[in-house]
Amino acid sequence: MTNEQLAHDLAIAVVTAKLEKKSNPNADVSVVNDYDMAYRQLLSIVNQIC
Repeated sequence: MTNEQLAHDLAIAVVTAKLEKKSNPNADVSVVNDYDMAYRQLLSIVNQIC
């Protein structure tokens, strides 16, 4: 598994958890922004570890 795939999978988990906390989740731009931010942060962490 590549670092990018690992970061993607983790980012999806983060966004899913955020959506589950919302009472009325909508697939809007904020979801994409949440994913992008989580992906970039997690990829940076994964690259430092591996």
